Amino acid sequence: MSTPHRRRRRVAPLSLTVAAAALAAGCTGGPQGTAAPATASPGFPASSASPVSPVAGDTGDPSTWTLPLQAYQPTERQAAAIAAAEGTLVQRCMRSFGKEWRPAPGLPRVGPRNMMDWRYGIHDEALSSRRGYQPDAAEQARYDSAVRTQSRRPAPSPDEEVLLGGSDLPASAREQAGPEVRGGSFNGRKIPSGGCFGQARTTLGSQSRGVSPLVERLNFASYEASLSDPAVTEVFGLWSTCMREKGYSYAAPMDADADPRFRPDPRRRVSEREIATAVADISCRRRHRVAEIWHGVEVRVQDGYARENATRLAADRRTLDTVIRNSTDINGRS
Repeated sequence: MSTPHRRRRRVAPLSLTVAAAALAAGCTGGPQGTAAPATASPGFPASSASPVSPVAGDTGDPSTWTLPLQAYQPTERQAAAIAAAEGTLVQRCMRSFGKEWRPAPGLPRVGPRNMMDWRYGIHDEALSSRRGYQPDAAEQARYDSAVRTQSRRPAPSPDEEVLLGGSDLPASAREQAGPEVRGGSFNGRKIPSGGCFGQARTTLGSQSRGVSPLVERLNFASYEASLSDPAVTEVFGLWSTCMREKGYSYAAPMDADADPRFRPDPRRRVSEREIATAVADISCRRRHRVAEIWHGVEVRVQDGYARENATRLAADRRTLDTVIRNSTDINGRS
């Protein structure tokens, strides 16, 4: 599930090759990506009259918390297994056309441990006392190195791009291929309509690796809805007052994180001002239980969404279960 919380991470710009592969794979963004907003806001009224749900997990560690809609999504382990199965199927498909292809290795984790870790902002005082709002330096270095390594991978030829993505690619990418491939064939064999990735997704049973677009939209919508809930706006006000007493002027926790003075810059060290701000931020969050209250509100909002969309969510869960079973079978045989 994508996390709407605004984090600023250095990433290398996507090449056409990587972008095409991501499109073909049906990627929805990394742990800190932002999902597309719902076209219509699901109707669940925000009200501070409803009790705030208690945190299920370690109150000091948001990475152990959960949201109701996670029941309709693959776990990180399941998502990795699905991706591996998809890679196996794509590799077989490409070989059937006489082409060798291997999926790019996954990038190492940087920053949040999972989708919940930084959803409501920073909370690790030990890390922030060294890095402010930035990820651990060693993690960032490993991530940047892996991105550089991936950028040096040989780029597929225009024909191979179409073999991978088929009709799911932009017309401009398909137009660069040779005459036979533009006509829908390669070496006399018909290219699957969605390329080898499309064929793999069909075999798995989902065009999105089992990730529900509805859940993605509702996940974004619940975060946005929580921001206007009276309980959240009240605790944001308490946090803001606490920060002002410490010499910092921010209306809401996200504003401190998004301060342009704290943008990542590999040419300089994290400033003492950023570190002091982040430590004060965490102190004020803890004093007023900002994350716990905010999370409790979002749990309530998502519970409402789950009730309103029960039939569609159940269908999406059945699709995901099918994808998981198919992936397990493919990985077992490979």
